Amino acid sequence: MADTQITLYRDTNFEGRSIVLTTCGSSNLGNDYGFNDQTSSIKVQSGIWLVYSDSNYGGSVYVLTPGEYRSPGTWGGSGDSISSVRPLPGVQGTNMAILFQDSNYGARMVAVTGSLASLSDIDFNDQASSAIILGGTWLMYKDSNFKGTTWSVSATGGAGHNGYYPSANGFFDNDAVSSIMPG
Repeated sequence: MADTQITLYRDTNFEGRSIVLTTCGSSNLGNDYGFNDQTSSIKVQSGIWLVYSDSNYGGSVYVLTPGEYRSPGTWGGSGDSISSVRPLPGVQGTNMAILFQDSNYGARMVAVTGSLASLSDIDFNDQASSAIILGGTWLMYKDSNFKGTTWSVSATGGAGHNGYYPSANGFFDNDAVSSIMPG
């Protein structure tokens, strides 16, 4: 995983109590740091971070790249509503597909960097509901061994043509991907 770091601040303009998170992030800021629903500003020092309104990577999600976010409005959120955060395991341009168990990049996340003939090998068969493609084009297959219906996803595709697929809707069948390979 690339070096990643994010600092969450209790008050706007990087004031008040703060916590620094690195490669592991936190699925529950309340339990882990006593910092649930307290974030009012954020500095992303490195990496791409997913910031969630609910614990266990649920609720509204915001994708933050390196920079300073002085208030919740600067990242699209509302005040004091962050409960979990996690970094992506790569950086933009990395030939990598990241699959998520739930829509909006929720629940379990797996990163794929090469051909995988059976997602059962990583206990992720028929579970993909959203995806982030950091680089390249990827072919996802309904069946193992690269067979069956094929869907193409890329770093320039998705809802915003930026490699982000917050749901399978219109791009691939939900909970139906069994194998994947670079295209």
